[in-house]
Amino acid sequence: MFKKLLQISIVLALIVVILGAYTRLGDAGLGCPDWPGCYGQLTVPDVADGTKLEGYDRPLEAAKGWKEMVHRYAASTLGLVILILFVMVLRGKPKYHQSMALPSFTALFVMLQGAFGMWTVTLLVHPGIVTTHLVGGFITTVLLAWLLLNQDRPLITYHHVLKRHKMLLLVTLAVLSLQIILGGWTSTNYAALSCGEEFPTCLGTWWPTMDFVQALYWGPLGVDYEYGVLENPARAGIQMMHRIGALITTILIVALIYLLKGYTHLKSNLLLIGGLLIVQVTLGILNVLLSIPMIVAVLHNAVALLLLLSLVALAHKLFKMPA
Repeated sequence: MFKKLLQISIVLALIVVILGAYTRLGDAGLGCPDWPGCYGQLTVPDVADGTKLEGYDRPLEAAKGWKEMVHRYAASTLGLVILILFVMVLRGKPKYHQSMALPSFTALFVMLQGAFGMWTVTLLVHPGIVTTHLVGGFITTVLLAWLLLNQDRPLITYHHVLKRHKMLLLVTLAVLSLQIILGGWTSTNYAALSCGEEFPTCLGTWWPTMDFVQALYWGPLGVDYEYGVLENPARAGIQMMHRIGALITTILIVALIYLLKGYTHLKSNLLLIGGLLIVQVTLGILNVLLSIPMIVAVLHNAVALLLLLSLVALAHKLFKMPA
């Protein structure tokens, strides 16, 4: 039962991340200007679009409100499931022994993630807060995946993997994580099309005018960041950093696959990682060339998470399983 609930929680976490991306990309982060309700109600008020409700400056846009509320409903359900998992570990329900440390941290982390969901609204979609909330969704999914992997036992004795190959995997995981953060920063600063519909060039050149200082600017709280506040040189700087990060990440993953291909017990993991990498790079390019179509942009977020999970699963096999 514990393992089945873990599997459900991971599916829920994927759905929450996808809904979060859909909400953000649909400019619906402030579809409900309060939290946890929507204009003081548990559902989106049934009034005409453009209506200004008492006590709120932002007029109602029902479609955006529902995007935000469905995301909140899914996130709340996930939080409840994670708390149930924590109680099950507390009562010794897992088939294989599971220490309290990871389930306890996961339960605390999902509460913190809920707080960042609130701050996303109350701090008017501040890019730093929204990016942290996005990354928190990825971390939550990874924690649940690690818990699930702990409930599996290897059917074979794995071969010894060289220490330098394990180190390369850790470096690749770290770089991919930074690239995901950069992707969130690109999205929350509305910088995805700052280079126009051009790839690999940007604004007609290989190295456009960029402002890297402003590109990394945190910005004050209390300012409405909807649709972004940065000038285009700063946004172009963010976009170019994300592209360079994508190139470095791709090179590292390809090198990892090449160096680990001699380990036969890792073949399925490497095939999955390679396939996801190809899909992710393709989606990233299409995002620019096609002006961020919603389905492509949402898939770009989802596949980034799947790629991260595939590397985490590989790390679990290399570091946790007996040799």
